[in-house]
Amino acid sequence: MNTHGARSKEQRASSSQTSSLHAGFKLPAPGSLPAALRGYILLELIIALSIFSIGVLGLARTLNASMEVANILNKEQRIRIGLRSFVEEIRRKPMTEMATTITDPALEVTYTSSLEPVSLIMTRGGTLADMYNLKVIASYTVGAELREETVDVYVYKPAQK
Repeated sequence: MNTHGARSKEQRASSSQTSSLHAGFKLPAPGSLPAALRGYILLELIIALSIFSIGVLGLARTLNASMEVANILNKEQRIRIGLRSFVEEIRRKPMTEMATTITDPALEVTYTSSLEPVSLIMTRGGTLADMYNLKVIASYTVGAELREETVDVYVYKPAQK
């Protein structure tokens, strides 16, 4: 009987057998696998790494495309804000200064405004004078593609007497 906690030979043998068991399988000793089986495992590993690398490349391409789309949407949003500001600025000017062109070099966009008289017939049969259609076009490029955003606003500018 061993009272000092020392293990017997049988206990050491059984613990070494359980340490070599992994998920119910006995691990083979290194170098004991046949050469054909080792080559098969290497082939499986190469195929698995190839599939994994193709998946990672696909994710990288998707991320790149998503970033390009986000940049385009961000630029379009800034152009729309600039377009809104341009319309508000032009509406406050006198009629003689409403048809103009301004280029924003930071956004690489050109804002062009034009003014056309509009004749509106009221319900009583009279014509509403001094009404104009202010058309503003924002022209810009995305890549090699030319794009335009357009805003039409009716403006009432009574004649100065």
